[in-house]
Amino acid sequence: MKYIVPVLLLFACTVAHAQNVSKNTIFPHRNQLKFSLFPLHDPINSGLEFSYERQYSERWATQLAFTVLSNGLHELFDTEKEYHGFKGHRISIEQKWFYPGRRERQIRRYFSLDVNRLEAHTIRTTYSDTAPVNPVDRMNIDRTTVSVNFKYGLEIPVKKRFLLDLSAGPGVKFRKVFNDKNYVGGWRSDWDVDKIFAPGKESTGNFVVSVKIGYMF
Repeated sequence: MKYIVPVLLLFACTVAHAQNVSKNTIFPHRNQLKFSLFPLHDPINSGLEFSYERQYSERWATQLAFTVLSNGLHELFDTEKEYHGFKGHRISIEQKWFYPGRRERQIRRYFSLDVNRLEAHTIRTTYSDTAPVNPVDRMNIDRTTVSVNFKYGLEIPVKKRFLLDLSAGPGVKFRKVFNDKNYVGGWRSDWDVDKIFAPGKESTGNFVVSVKIGYMF
């Protein structure tokens, strides 16, 4: 939560400033509803994303998004079929600044700050290739991930009130993994169990790509 509060404060200040500037908007319609089925933002934690964008001045817009994590999409990327029961959600807020351009040009370029928080749960099942009875391990995994990305994007009208929103950019993410050691089998050594089932925290760089289709109103 502490990562999102500064962005919300920035958003509030921007809205207050926007009320005193030009009332012209980037497009004739201030509101956008968007949908994304492409799990490009985070293939490992893929899902169905729904978002709402409000354009409140000639240069500024804010987008709020909610993603329902999909077990079906997740399994497409799990070639070993180890993970199942995948569920959770992602909440995102993105502050956009549109680059000044000519009014007659339809494509609008922007830079943005995108903050995401993800909560995910899954079950990992693995088998022994050597044990005679092929015992199974089952482990519950819960993950919390917070990421911040700086992106460059394009909003492109395609037909009447429909548009494409394409963006990409680098960033950083912090991930915390919780799990239990409730597994069945007993064929693993203590060292092996600690190595595989130990919770962890890590920070790393990332790069995201987003493809959305939207409707303006």
